Amino acid sequence: MSSKILNKSSSSFEGTDLITASLLRNVAHGTYIDVGANHPNLYSNTFLFYMNGWSGIAIDGNIKFADDWSSIRPKDIFLNTLVSDCKKEVSFNIFPDDSMSSIDFDTINRYSERFDPSMIMTQTVTTTTIFDIWREYSSKEIHLLSIDVEGEEDAAIKGAKLESFRPGVISVEIKNVSLYSPMENCLVNYITNLGYRLIAKTPLDTIFIDPTKSYLKWIPDSLIKL
Repeated sequence: MSSKILNKSSSSFEGTDLITASLLRNVAHGTYIDVGANHPNLYSNTFLFYMNGWSGIAIDGNIKFADDWSSIRPKDIFLNTLVSDCKKEVSFNIFPDDSMSSIDFDTINRYSERFDPSMIMTQTVTTTTIFDIWREYSSKEIHLLSIDVEGEEDAAIKGAKLESFRPGVISVEIKNVSLYSPMENCLVNYITNLGYRLIAKTPLDTIFIDPTKSYLKWIPDSLIKL
């Protein structure tokens, strides 16, 4: 699979899909969960996989993308919902740049400074968790979990219950991670303590693997040794 995918152009914002495709080179037709999926093929971390025979679950709180997913990626399940660490009622702020939409209080305050209040739409939404979605809609091996939820990443990861639900590769937007001292980041430390290993970093995304997965055994131990 890898040679076929790596000869294609990236659909991700920073080439994250080419990195994860390289890691998942031994999986011919895998399954993903794309959280904060946004548009089905613009700046998508999973579109490249879809075009190579993969399928999975796409999750986004913005209903405007539902028809696009239905027409462009009909093999995927699109869920118009939001995830966090538990079921709770939240305010979902949708900005004119919909890639910035968020339920995280600090993120909303920061992004709100860029727009006139009349341009921001707010909805009250009840969240769910990644684990509950996986249990209801899939309950099978997830090879790739991609998370981009504008400030709610910590809660989304904790709601995934990674100790029970073990995706092979996790790509999560964690921006402020030093390559010289990654474990100082609380979320990197949390994921690592669950048995995952940091394998790659873009300016925005941080990528982890579960080294126990047979299809990731090709990765040298020296790359992921603590």
